[in-house]
Amino acid sequence: MTIELTVDEAAQVRLWHRVNQFLFREARLLDEWRLREWYDEMLTDDIRYRVPATDVRDATADALGLVDDDAARLRQRIEQLLNDEVWCENPRSRTNRMIGNVEILADRGTHLDVAANVVVHRFGHGRSDAYVGKYRFELVVEGESFRVRRRVVVLDHETLYEHGKLSIIL
Repeated sequence: MTIELTVDEAAQVRLWHRVNQFLFREARLLDEWRLREWYDEMLTDDIRYRVPATDVRDATADALGLVDDDAARLRQRIEQLLNDEVWCENPRSRTNRMIGNVEILADRGTHLDVAANVVVHRFGHGRSDAYVGKYRFELVVEGESFRVRRRVVVLDHETLYEHGKLSIIL
């Protein structure tokens, strides 16, 4: 028995595949510490990168978080990381991201709301840590690709005591 996709279903599958390829490339650039390339090629000029606090669930959008960067602050964070100004990232950590359960929550024409699960394994300084959580993206459609306008990483941890710090871009 052969199951054929309708035109709309086939288009949805192609869109989902393009989103996955975009997220996989983003993960690779971050894991390879190609942070300037990631910033220049994958983000919008009005990017907002957030990591809400792990001990506050369902908080308002203006609640204090671990990271809340606009474009200027994110660029500064990248330069500090790449110029060895962040002592705990000298030498740099090795990371390996695993992304799954990618779902397009809404297609708003000009942008997509996307969710995914993520595990970021971080190795360095004799330690290994795993950051487990969920990505929430607002991806702006740009030709056949996308740019990230909003990037929220909601960690599932109750605390980051065992990790000691959050010095990488999740």
